[in-house]
Amino acid sequence: MRTRFGNYLLVAMVAVLALMFVSAGAAQRPDGADPKAAAKPTPRLPSGHPNLSGFYINRTAGIPAYGSDPIGEAGNLYKQKDGSILFLYGGANEGIPNPDAGNPKQNENQPPYKPEYMAKVKEIAATVYGTITNLDPNLDCKPGGVPRVGISNMQVVANDNFVALMYENAPGPVYRIVYTDGRQHPKDLDTSYMGHSIGHWEGDTLVVDTVGLNDETWYTQTGSTNALTSIHSDKEHVIERFTRRGDDLEWQATVEDPVMLTRPWVLAPSHNQIGPAADYIQPQMCNTNDKAHIIRPSATDKFECNWCQKNVDAVYGEGASADRQKNATPRPAGGGGGGE
Repeated sequence: MRTRFGNYLLVAMVAVLALMFVSAGAAQRPDGADPKAAAKPTPRLPSGHPNLSGFYINRTAGIPAYGSDPIGEAGNLYKQKDGSILFLYGGANEGIPNPDAGNPKQNENQPPYKPEYMAKVKEIAATVYGTITNLDPNLDCKPGGVPRVGISNMQVVANDNFVALMYENAPGPVYRIVYTDGRQHPKDLDTSYMGHSIGHWEGDTLVVDTVGLNDETWYTQTGSTNALTSIHSDKEHVIERFTRRGDDLEWQATVEDPVMLTRPWVLAPSHNQIGPAADYIQPQMCNTNDKAHIIRPSATDKFECNWCQKNVDAVYGEGASADRQKNATPRPAGGGGGGE
């Protein structure tokens, strides 16, 4: 069976190079709600609570605006009048300007680590090349954990006793169950990647309490805009809030870690939407093939930008770098991971 990525790569095989390097951060859903999706009627369970069931996805195969029209110039993908899709790849020299060039502003909402753990986090951050480090546990195919899995591409099945969240690629097929039947956390709970989750309703918001998380996951990916967002202890405790309005799902999380953090860390809300009617979950099998090829920064090799030739003059001839700057045409940011 073809995977989601396989289906879309058939559209334009040249896009393979671009998709291989789309970082986990770039693949996440935008933070804003979709007004059209939120305006639809909200389905409800027999109890009257919102029914969270559905397949949520708003980015796939490098297409930022998947499910809407136009497909999204931010990903250099354009829908033609005949329905075909054009992928504009301008070559290495078209990587100017680039969102990763220079020193991008780091996410200001960082976990408030205690000094002794901040030192370890900075050690990890120093290994980042572009937007990735080979220390990331996701590269070993370990489940993302909570809150990292967030509300990425997922199938939700809900009733009045539980909510099942099945993730398409986190980084492989991963699931978790949120019990809403009134039970409490087990007293002799063993830690795991996804922990143990129980939920209750506060109005139309499902509040999920998760404990029993092991210390083998990170809060989120480490990269150029969130380089200090990584490790946690096995005492991590996460409170999430899921609110469905029409076909829009809002998610917000608060993380407590008395071992590593000085206070609770509140993540900004994010959104995902119900996908096109004909779409469905297509679990992506994880492999570690890329890990050995990930570059670490060194004294002679510092990350500069994505999709660019660092030494243009050496490759194209003296003066090529000046010509590139002179002729560069600003384009919408297209994303991409650490380049070589």
